[in-house]
Amino acid sequence: MADQEKPTDQTSDHPLRYKCDIVVALDVGTSYSGYAYSDKKEIKREDINLNEWSGNFTHDKKAKCPTVVVLNEDKSFNSFGYKAEDYYAKMVKNKTHLKYYRFRDFKMKLYHEKNVTETFEIQDERKSISLPAIDIFKHAIKALKDHFEEAAKDRGVVFKPEDVLYVLTVPAIWSESAKEFMKKAAIKAGIAEYQILIALEPEAAALYCKNLPEWMLTEEVKTGTKYMVLDMGEGTIDIVVHKIIEDGTLAEVYKASGGDWGGTIVDKEFKAFVKKLFNNEQCFNQLWEIAPRDALEFEREFEAKKRQFSDDDDDDIRLRLPDRLKMFANVELGDQKNDSITFSHMYVKNKEFREFFKTARDKIIEIIENIFSEVGNFDFIILVGGFSRSHFLQKEIKRHHRFSSIKFIFPKDPDTVVLQGAVLFGYNPRAVTARICRYTYGIRINRPFDSKIHPESKRRIIDGEEKCIDVFNVLVYKDELVKYDEVKTEELYSTHRNKDRKFVSIEIELFQAKNVVKGQLTLVTDEGFQSIGKIVCKPPENGWPDRVDYTAKIYFGQTNIRIETYETANKVPMKTSFELD
Repeated sequence: MADQEKPTDQTSDHPLRYKCDIVVALDVGTSYSGYAYSDKKEIKREDINLNEWSGNFTHDKKAKCPTVVVLNEDKSFNSFGYKAEDYYAKMVKNKTHLKYYRFRDFKMKLYHEKNVTETFEIQDERKSISLPAIDIFKHAIKALKDHFEEAAKDRGVVFKPEDVLYVLTVPAIWSESAKEFMKKAAIKAGIAEYQILIALEPEAAALYCKNLPEWMLTEEVKTGTKYMVLDMGEGTIDIVVHKIIEDGTLAEVYKASGGDWGGTIVDKEFKAFVKKLFNNEQCFNQLWEIAPRDALEFEREFEAKKRQFSDDDDDDIRLRLPDRLKMFANVELGDQKNDSITFSHMYVKNKEFREFFKTARDKIIEIIENIFSEVGNFDFIILVGGFSRSHFLQKEIKRHHRFSSIKFIFPKDPDTVVLQGAVLFGYNPRAVTARICRYTYGIRINRPFDSKIHPESKRRIIDGEEKCIDVFNVLVYKDELVKYDEVKTEELYSTHRNKDRKFVSIEIELFQAKNVVKGQLTLVTDEGFQSIGKIVCKPPENGWPDRVDYTAKIYFGQTNIRIETYETANKVPMKTSFELD
């Protein structure tokens, strides 16, 4: 491997046939993050190594650490994970925490941001500063990468840093620009582009479950078997539907679906309940500011109750009240009129605790029903992700009348299924051989102007020729099934006769839209179009010739859109970079 020529971003096999010595999966999650790796030449499920994390506030070792980044006063990196929690708590105790910046729950910002760019900013927890989100993600990725390198060497694993393939896990419902953003953050974290592979979280989970002991999947797994993976994370619910085809690989039969109905929705409902109970909207913020250890322990106790809760009986749910939280209660503790709060505990009635799950439960069941209506029945449904540990949610989904005949599979460690599956994906990125497009994709082009069909407002003179600008050239349509190696080839040209155009970069801008009518003229400036980003081709040292004929090859059947460009005549790759708008 060491003597192998490293692929470039224009190599057709980049990075998919890149033979690495080690595969490392990195998962920057909404609430928790971690990594897994294997240094075997031929991978088996039992060959995957998971790291164990611990901190001052934990009672045992965990497979993941909190997704928390702490920066110093000068905005340089301080710590990540349990170390970040421990350090910040120490600074609060020393009353010096206002000099530091803590970032939590930042992954969901990418899901909600419509215009993901490299300059897009997020705020720290106190809302005291705004920084480029890409730098916060860079710190998280680099912390995981550095921890892996140190831990692997401690275990006696010998490797060269350049011979590691890093698999970044992302939700399948993320936008293409969000996926590209994660790649750029990884590059800023010191990982070369040829070492980065994107894995879709529910697909990774499917690969792992496909390798579970046969007694779990029984005789149902055969060619033609159709199943759903329900990846229930803390931030998003991510769903894919696969069919097993003759060669044992997987094909998507319904586009990736989901939404922001993960475990944090339940957390928000609980916090709203506590704020109302305490008659204080700021009680959680106040607790985090003066006693982060108490806040963490309170949140983790609720997390445990959230997983354990079942409506099999009518018993109240009891949570220990942190002493400092009581300070912010604008109600009388121990008041006989309010039996939900005592001097040491708070009590939540069973029916009230059920309500915390209502939004998430209803949304999850609704989307599964919608998929059922379009696809028909499945042979089984696999539930993975930290939120899938909820006993209540498991029962609510299983006992729904539409799903009564479906077999449900609950892997032993649902929190780490995606991580371990992502390692398997790194060894076999062609495991999913066909995917369904979530949008209609195309590029912005100029057409010779035709007054009969083109609006006058789009008429421009470019290099002495009349052109209609901003035309949307469709490459693939929404809901179209695209095979893994399927390529859309566009023969393009650009003129540079005028001196002022000799050093102008050639740009291929990619757009997505939901509702495009076949055969109808559409413009990228029409409502509903969104730019994903653009390939920028830099001019040679002496400038462009009068006309540049070039070819763009675009792959839509992989985990993220990939574009190659080269000069048409000599097949020489063009010097390019991908830029987020």
